[in-house]
Order: sequence, then structure tokens, then C-alpha cells
Amino acid sequence: MITGLIGLLVVLLLVLLYPAIRNAQAEAATPGKLQAQENLRLYKERVADVEAMDISEDDRKAMMLELDRELLAAADKAAGFHTGPGKAARFAFTSFLILLSLAATYSLYMSWGAGNEVRATQLLEYSATSELSETEYKELEKRLDSAGARDPENLEWAFLRGRLLEAEARFAEAAEAYENLLTKLPDEQVQDRAAIMTSMVQARFFSTGQQATDELYNTLKEALALAPGQRKPLGLAGIMAYELGNYQQAIEHWKALWIQLPEGSMEARTIANGIGRAAEVLEEQGTRVDLSWMVPARVEVTVALSDDVRQQVPVNATVFVLARKLDGPPMPLAVQRLVVSQLPTTVVLDNSMAMAAGASIGDVDEVTITARVSLSGQPMAQAGDWQGQVFNVPTRGSEAIQVTISEQVSGE
Repeated sequence: MITGLIGLLVVLLLVLLYPAIRNAQAEAATPGKLQAQENLRLYKERVADVEAMDISEDDRKAMMLELDRELLAAADKAAGFHTGPGKAARFAFTSFLILLSLAATYSLYMSWGAGNEVRATQLLEYSATSELSETEYKELEKRLDSAGARDPENLEWAFLRGRLLEAEARFAEAAEAYENLLTKLPDEQVQDRAAIMTSMVQARFFSTGQQATDELYNTLKEALALAPGQRKPLGLAGIMAYELGNYQQAIEHWKALWIQLPEGSMEARTIANGIGRAAEVLEEQGTRVDLSWMVPARVEVTVALSDDVRQQVPVNATVFVLARKLDGPPMPLAVQRLVVSQLPTTVVLDNSMAMAAGASIGDVDEVTITARVSLSGQPMAQAGDWQGQVFNVPTRGSEAIQVTISEQVSGE
């Protein structure tokens, strides 16, 4: 689109400049009557060009007036009068046409090209920091519809329109927009499908006055199967299960969410309250519920160096304190970084130090604690590093443990 418009502009400029150049050459070569005849011929050509242009009547009249003035000035020149105004008029006319071409090109770009998307993006960015007026909301919705219709392969515009409808509390329309989007989204885009399925369920839930249904709950479970551990579907699935009377399932969903949240955060407290209410109902029904896992997962570790190691490692060497799953992958569930000069010291490993979502010390009952002096500065053990380890450390309710760095790594 942009390349085509630029090409059109170049052609227009050549069309507009060529008569002016040719006129100047003719003016220099044909004096007197020949000059007048040439001027009249050029005048007729340019009148025809103006009449063929797709412009407003006012612009056409203005351009015809300029042509008339130029013809008169040329006639004066041919008769031996002052020639300055004729050249100035031609220059002004050519400049006017060039500016008109530029304006037309820009207008076409804004109408046919990215102008609509640019404005929609501006409104979306503005809405992130300030509340849109009713007029701006309507404009944004119209532009998102237009962008989606013009480029139906770009599904992002359809998703943004759904988000906008949700923000306006038009939940039924938002749910329909998300549902239509799902029919176009490729199956292999599992993360996107899970997110849109969750948004669709949320919109349906609110559109029916927060009435849970088995259909909505099953859709959320499908979303979690596509993208396990995602916070939003876990929270909604817990709500759906609770409203449907599936209290144990609600606890399981909320547990998977709760262990990902920062300890003591408002969201963690809210989820904990929901888990407590579900557990109370189950206890009243005669089902015992074990909530010992809700004790915050944390391991307090005192790290020290043996006297022999202290004499062999630089004071600025890096020290890593790691918690790993027993017989699990090498990626730590929690990590703390120190330097030798800080030892001995005590650190606390908890969920906030997780390196990836869904992989924290709150996910397991026991861990292996490793404290290592890394001479390379890298967390992976290398030959020549020094370390100490303690195995089978409980992640909840355990007292502080002592780890002494005293063994040299021979290689892993």
C-alpha cells in the first residue's frame, strides 16, 4: 500500500513538473507570436489536465483562475512587458499542485493504509493511563471493527475489540466476539486459545449474572489442559467449581493458584479465604480436609565456610544458595545470591525466589539445599567450585538449617 502511494506521488510530480519545464524551454526558444501560440497550446493542455483531475469544484475553480492569470502574464511577456509575474505564477501553480498531490497521498494513506490502525493504537495507549470519554469509546470500537474488517487475518484487532466490550460491561457481546475469534484461531496456538477461552468464559459468566454452569466449567478445564498453571483460568475454575458445589475441586484449583502468589499479598489472602470456606463446607459434610500445605513454604538457611575453604577462595567470589527438588530437574526452585565476604549469614528461601511459574518450593514437600562458591560466577557447578549440601529438608515448618561449604566439586 505505502509503496503504491509513493509510486503514485512520483508519477504525479513528473506530470506536474514536466509541463513547467517544457514551458520554460519553449519560452526561451520561440519569441513573439510563436511564444504566444506556444503559451496558448500549453494553456489548453493544462486546462484539460485540471478538468480531468478528481478534485472538488472549489479547487478546480482556483486552479483555473491560476491558469488564466498565467496565460495573461505570458501574453504580457510576449508583447514585451515585464515577465516576472508570469514566472512567479507558474512557480506558484506548480508548487500548489505538488502540495495538493502530497496532501492527497497522505489522505489516501490515512484512509486506505494504516491510518485507522494508528488512531486505534493511540486510543488504546491513552486508555491504559486515562479513562476514555463516551465519544472516544465509540470511536475506538468503530476503528477496531474497521481494522478487523479490513484485515481479517490479523486476529489481534478482534481480541482487542472483545477486551473493549468487556471494559464497557457489554459482556454478552464480548463473549460472542471471543467465541468468533476461537473459530478462526489455529489449533496449534494453544496458549492463545487457552487465554481466549478463559476470557470467553469470564464474559459469559458476567453476562448471566455470575451463574456458573457445567459448560463454562468444562471450557475452563479445557483451557487449563492447554496451558496448565495459568493464574486466570485457575481462579475462575475455582469459582465455577465452588458455585457448582464441587468444593474439593475448587480447593485443588485454588491451591495451584495460591502457591504461585507472593506470600502475604492481597490476592493470596483472598484465595486463602476461598479455600477456607470450601474446606469448612466439606468438614460440615463429614470430609476431613488437610490444609497443612497452606503453611507458607520457606526454608531458613545459615551458610558458612569451613576454615580451609575460606583460605582458598576470593572474598568477592559468588555464592549461590539453591533449593532443588529431590531427584528432579537441575533448575532450582529457589535461589539466593551472595558473595564470600558476607559469610556466615542466614537467608530465607521461599516462593518469591522461584525462577519459573509453577516451579517453586511451595510445590514440593522436601528439597535439597546447596550452598556453593562459584569461581566462574555461574550457578551450574563446575570443577574447582566449593559447596555444601543438606538433603530432605522440609519446605514447611522446619527449623533453620546449617550448611557449611567444605567440599570441592570434582565435576558434574
